[in-house]
Amino acid sequence: MKNILLTNQEYPLIASPQLAKELGTAAATFLQKLHFLLSENRKFKQKKNLTTYLNRKWWFHTFEEWQTTLGMFSVSTIKRAVAKLKELGLIEINKLSKIKSIRVNYYTINYQKLKDLFGISTSQTKPSPVPKPSPENIVGTDAPTQAEATVENLATIPSEHRALYRQLRQYKLDVSYDDPRLHFWEKKSRSVIAYAASASNRLNINKWQWHTPEQILPEELLRT
Repeated sequence: MKNILLTNQEYPLIASPQLAKELGTAAATFLQKLHFLLSENRKFKQKKNLTTYLNRKWWFHTFEEWQTTLGMFSVSTIKRAVAKLKELGLIEINKLSKIKSIRVNYYTINYQKLKDLFGISTSQTKPSPVPKPSPENIVGTDAPTQAEATVENLATIPSEHRALYRQLRQYKLDVSYDDPRLHFWEKKSRSVIAYAASASNRLNINKWQWHTPEQILPEELLRT
């Protein structure tokens, strides 16, 4: 640890660069710290913060304690990061205290969802009992089949759809500005963007090529 600049009583914060890019630094740091707290078993860990429910470990913290633990984010920033991770299904939150007056949140990680979205596997991820057949190669195109929308085209759709359309195009999703699914996707924008951003890692595809929604999005996001 000699090469790390720290003041007394500090410890370094670690986050996956991939997750930080796609989820934001706060959410990626929160997820990494929660994984550490759920995984390490040193004696100094306070037993009151850790419990087991349905054969899974859960960690309890108030938002003020998370602020102290993470050290560099405000409570409001942490709340937004938690909301994003929960919406994507990467974490689960439950009130597990046996004392009804104590309504604190316990947190755990959905490691299978983490693997599905970002291809990140840990020892916590349970292997499938039956080997899955190798997926067929997904081949993209060097140029999009759906032409880039003009300023006039974009003026005809709601501003929320324009913002989502531009983000998805940045991730090489071959989608048209007037695709009727944009209305549905706007309600689940974080999930759609996360699937698009993580497609190259999840599906082992060429990130420089264009791919259709049918090629990279799960079935539940393809309905209109």
